[in-house]
Amino acid sequence: MKWIDINSWTIDTQDIPALLDRYNLLPSLIRSLVESTFTSDIKPDKEEQLEFYNQFLKTQSLNNKEDLDKWLKSKALDEQRISIMLFDKLKVQKLKNKMFDGKVDQIFLKDKEFLDRVTYSLLRVKTQQEAEEFYLQLSDDEASFAELSSKFSKGMEKNLNGLIGPIPLGETNPEIAERLKVSKPGQLWPPFSCQGWWLIIRLEKNLPAVLDDKMRENIKNMMYEEWINSQIFPLINQLRNTNKKSEVTDELSLDKDYS
Repeated sequence: MKWIDINSWTIDTQDIPALLDRYNLLPSLIRSLVESTFTSDIKPDKEEQLEFYNQFLKTQSLNNKEDLDKWLKSKALDEQRISIMLFDKLKVQKLKNKMFDGKVDQIFLKDKEFLDRVTYSLLRVKTQQEAEEFYLQLSDDEASFAELSSKFSKGMEKNLNGLIGPIPLGETNPEIAERLKVSKPGQLWPPFSCQGWWLIIRLEKNLPAVLDDKMRENIKNMMYEEWINSQIFPLINQLRNTNKKSEVTDELSLDKDYS
């Protein structure tokens, strides 16, 4: 059955699953469908809906109806559609709270070491000889980290005067993180080899994680993403296997040598 015509291209309803997958829209659709099944019995009251709506307006800096109308037009939405979308988002938020509110403290205590943030200086070079020479200059205060890193470092830290962070320890290279965990601010580490580079690091600042409202939301979001992915990935794989014969096969060739 014909679904739509676009620039002389007729798309039938039977083509929709393969097209959703080709344009990577399938995960989003399956996620929304799964969330709908798990939130079907959640009924936010009027006060909750109004508060959530006002939070949305504040987040988007929509201060009056004119701002809202412009925003809706830019997103190809109308007030009814955004009302439905926000209602669904509120139900998901309540599901998230219901499932994970009671687990946040436990996860925070277990993972605090990796949630703590650090700021550190990094100098990355190719050879041990270079690293040892720069380490001596830093140890003897003959040069600053910012000066050496901006001139000689080989990574993105070159553009940041060697300064990395604040960044959670859990997002830091494990070999770097192990050293930073036992460092005191200002501690300079001798050169060490890591993933083909020679590194010098110095801890600048420790920023211990605090279980405030923002951290609670981050932890709940993390747990929810793990859970929802465990629900949707098997369904996506099942659909892809079912629809393999109808997949669009045009694709980028990846067997060339791009070096």
